[in-house]
Amino acid sequence: MTREQVEQALRRAEQLTDQAMPGLDQAIALMAQNVWTGPAAQRFADELTAQRQALIGACAEAVDELRALLARTPADGPG
Repeated sequence: MTREQVEQALRRAEQLTDQAMPGLDQAIALMAQNVWTGPAAQRFADELTAQRQALIGACAEAVDELRALLARTPADGPG
């Protein structure tokens, strides 16, 4: 991969991370307002929260890996 390709991949990973979080955050916020109650609702809310944490971790790991790759990738040569 060229440095430019790594930079593009990093930017895309950051964009996807930014896009994924608001939807999950909104769903979790709605669950906290008791829009659905009972044992099944609690299990769903717990699973949703766990999935959000897993997604945050996976996104952070991907971004960190791309940043490390970028640091190891030499600058693209001229033209």
